Amino acid sequence: MENVYFLHQIKHNKTTDAWDKGIVVKAETGADNFAAVKQAYHAYLGAYAYDHDPNTDFVSCLVTSSTGEIVYPFMETWSK
Repeated sequence: MENVYFLHQIKHNKTTDAWDKGIVVKAETGADNFAAVKQAYHAYLGAYAYDHDPNTDFVSCLVTSSTGEIVYPFMETWSK
């Protein structure tokens, strides 16, 4: 199971006190799944972290491979 990556994503909505969490799997056959997971990582942070969403006060992202290694670039957490 090569070329499979997982984007772990968590965010907290300070208005509703709801936690949104999930894992996005990038495992498309013949695709550059590493490029896809990097794009998804930056898109999630760009949409919700760094005061981009006024209702969000916590965001965390992590990319792992199918072997369990943290592969890109590290876990990033933003907390207001």
